[in-house]
Amino acid sequence: MFYTFGVSFFVAYMFTVNDLFGYLPELWLRIADLPLLLMGMIYGGLSLYLSVTHPKKSSRLVGLVIMIPLILIFLFFVILNFWPLFQPSS
Repeated sequence: MFYTFGVSFFVAYMFTVNDLFGYLPELWLRIADLPLLLMGMIYGGLSLYLSVTHPKKSSRLVGLVIMIPLILIFLFFVILNFWPLFQPSS
């Protein structure tokens, strides 16, 4: 799912650069940035968790140590995305 979503960004960027399909690719690039970021953080966090824990045991402490920074980073990007100071001027 993550790779498909990422490829859709690449295709939308190429359509935007070549002025194909009107405003739709640009709209996709604007509205789907946070879901792509969230999907990437979930993918990366789960990959890190699976690589540092033993296959037969689960560890809540390791999960929290990985999850809390990822949540804080995601919230930081949500704030940057919706804070009017960083909005492009029209």
